[in-house]
Amino acid sequence: MRLHVRQGGRIAARGFSLVEMLVVVLIIGLMTGVAVLSLSLGQSHPLRDNAERLAELVREAGENASMQGQNLALGFWRHGWRFYVLRGGGAWQPLTDDTLLRARTLPRGLSFALDLQGESVTLENHDKTKPQVFLLSSGEMQPFVVEISAPGHVAMRVRGNAIGEVRVQRAGDAEAAP
Repeated sequence: MRLHVRQGGRIAARGFSLVEMLVVVLIIGLMTGVAVLSLSLGQSHPLRDNAERLAELVREAGENASMQGQNLALGFWRHGWRFYVLRGGGAWQPLTDDTLLRARTLPRGLSFALDLQGESVTLENHDKTKPQVFLLSSGEMQPFVVEISAPGHVAMRVRGNAIGEVRVQRAGDAEAAP
């Protein structure tokens, strides 16, 4: 918006135009975005990042199981995890045709520990896993706690409950209902 004022027969323009204001807002927005992105990239932490990724994939798998009416499962080994699907005849088969729910491994130096219903599960050092956590088509899930740890760091836990809720917490933090 420009304000026009007559001064001695001349018209003087004062203020900013809408285009000028939009350019300033755009520049401020871009600078804020760059600042936020650089802060979030600088605070990356492998334990937290992998715990969040696992939790999100378990949530996604639970939703897929419900929407597609199929039972899925999750199997862990010391340094990775794999999803399974229940095929005809009651056989659990590794899920190999899904790019999102493919087998994954943890970065070097990180490892898993698994508890199922309060019992510690011994995990193999290699990908010779079997289904351990079951994600049912009804939306239910076998309760589990998987801990991701690295020497010298506070471990992160991914906790799933019977109604399919999954959350991430630091090891040692008070347990609260999801």
